[in-house]
Amino acid sequence: MMKEFYYEGYLGEKKVKGSIKEKDRHSTILRLREQGIVPIQVYEKENRYNYSNLLTKKPSEEELSFAFLQMHTLLKSGVPLTRALQLVSSQIENNQLSYSLLRIKSGIESGKSISDSFKEERIFPEYISNMLKSAQTGENLEIIFRITSDFLSTVYQIKSRIVSALIYPAVVIVFSFLSVLIATTFVVPKIASVLSSFGKELPLITKVVLLLSKVFSYLVFLLPVLLLGFILKDRFISRVSYDRFILRLPVVGKIVLFFNISRFARILSISLSSATPLPTAINMAINSLSNQFLRERIDSLKGEILKGKSLTSVLSKADVFPELFINLLKTGEESSKLEEMLFTASEVYTRQIERTVDRWLRLIEPLAMTLIGIIIAVIVISVILPMTELSIGVRR
Repeated sequence: MMKEFYYEGYLGEKKVKGSIKEKDRHSTILRLREQGIVPIQVYEKENRYNYSNLLTKKPSEEELSFAFLQMHTLLKSGVPLTRALQLVSSQIENNQLSYSLLRIKSGIESGKSISDSFKEERIFPEYISNMLKSAQTGENLEIIFRITSDFLSTVYQIKSRIVSALIYPAVVIVFSFLSVLIATTFVVPKIASVLSSFGKELPLITKVVLLLSKVFSYLVFLLPVLLLGFILKDRFISRVSYDRFILRLPVVGKIVLFFNISRFARILSISLSSATPLPTAINMAINSLSNQFLRERIDSLKGEILKGKSLTSVLSKADVFPELFINLLKTGEESSKLEEMLFTASEVYTRQIERTVDRWLRLIEPLAMTLIGIIIAVIVISVILPMTELSIGVRR
């Protein structure tokens, strides 16, 4: 019985990766040597996680973006899909991503659809497999890989800016939190007990701090329960309801909406520009939406678009798109430049995301510093007042 093995090795001075079918590991090594490959690692498919993936970090958006950009370039150059997957896999340093691409290649060769093959690999965002459901093996795949690469690159850049901007406030907040925790757990209660032994009443602010300290201690014990509830949220609340709630959040909801609108418009624009049939283009655009509420809301109106109604009139009924987006679509349809206006809309909302993120990042640091200052001031006062009362009592 033939088994599938994954390997890493050197062909001359070039490092190569791939998969091969043989009856056992020894035969695999012999065959690789016959091909001029010096194997350094050989894993049976069923046991691959024991040797590599458990010790390999999940690929970042940057790594995924680069892989999809390579896929787009190879497919555009006429390289077959399975060969493109093999080539990209051999050029990626992240083992988890590399082996995932090899498994996708094997799945496609065994008769699986490309969307199902991607869906089985948990490291890829869900919307990628949804988009691939509507794609063919030709130009549509190039479009999907290109758009996904651009989108993941944007996500990575925004995340990097957020992380960079939050490092300093986060460090200050953590150390301030530890200081407050020590003060409320050890210092304030001891001073309060000494003051009470002298028959003195605690100042109001000290009572408030002690009360908050008790409340906080209860919250610490509840934290694992809250974390478990978040992990198992899908069992208690539907994905549609959860995604709808996310859209209603003040800042996060706007960013999520703009991300989805930008991707929807970009895919629809490029698909229509490349003469993709309207039903396929609409399906690809709808399936690209990562927010389940938006996806179902627009999908319920898809039939009206396919019947010939204008995109503007149908999407305005969805009640989820901003007025600016609808006006841009209307201008595009009236001027017979819908593809250009969709692309413009995508660019507009990408810039909106960047402006929103930049605005809040500039506010986070001063807000964090102000909040920390207030908290520390309250703690200090709650300590100083009892000590003042105690010193007055001693002098008397």
